Amino acid sequence: MSRRIVIPSVIAFLALTTLILLLSPHNLRRVQAGFLGLISPFLHTGSTVEKKYRGFREGLKSIEQLEDENKRLLIANKEMSATNQTLRGLEAENNRLRKALGYQGRPEFTLLPARVISRDSSTWYNQIMIDRGSHDHITDDMPVLNEEGLVGKTTVVSAHSSIVVLIADETCGVAAHAEGSREQGIVRGERTHNGGGMPTIGFNFLSKLANLKPGQNVYTSGTGGVFPADVLVGQVKDFKVGALDSYATIIPAVDLTTLEDVFVVVGHSK
Repeated sequence: MSRRIVIPSVIAFLALTTLILLLSPHNLRRVQAGFLGLISPFLHTGSTVEKKYRGFREGLKSIEQLEDENKRLLIANKEMSATNQTLRGLEAENNRLRKALGYQGRPEFTLLPARVISRDSSTWYNQIMIDRGSHDHITDDMPVLNEEGLVGKTTVVSAHSSIVVLIADETCGVAAHAEGSREQGIVRGERTHNGGGMPTIGFNFLSKLANLKPGQNVYTSGTGGVFPADVLVGQVKDFKVGALDSYATIIPAVDLTTLEDVFVVVGHSK
């Protein structure tokens, strides 16, 4: 070790030892008090810094806890929203099924539920495809309806699917009668419609004295052997008298633009 460091250290040690031996206990306490007075600001500063550091760490911990809680609340909120959406969907489906049960309670119907699985934009108002076919005992010319009224009838049937021609198609003729009168005729889809929105269908071969009123209900008559009687077809929009007979425009009871679930009449209950 270098002499420059050892010699001053020894001198300082001897001086401090001599000072301690020469001082009385009273003077020694005064020296200690003075020394503590000198270093106390540093001790206080260190304590304050330590407290601030500790508080800063606790603050960071609180922020992290708040962020974690916020994330949990956001996840819980999304879960509740999804649950509410599901519950609303189930409620709507339940309401549809409750209405449909009104048809199933009628003794003359045996209904087979089916779901719309496809439709072409070029034939949007003319036909749909359902998920029932010959495997489910579906055949041609079976009536199709929903809780609102008449939808159409089956045409092309495969093993597990069928094409349903809608009442808005001109090839789907339905024998019908007007509510509150003896007027009967044929409801048939029109070749063209106003495009965009609900299509209209024609009620043809009415007498010139029919005088049907807007809003008057039109039901299937049951003649012809395809459609059962008294299924709602739609409401009269307007009535016109022609040279030989009269004609009414009918608004379908079923919203043909938003079909999802339908029922096929597969037989008569015994």
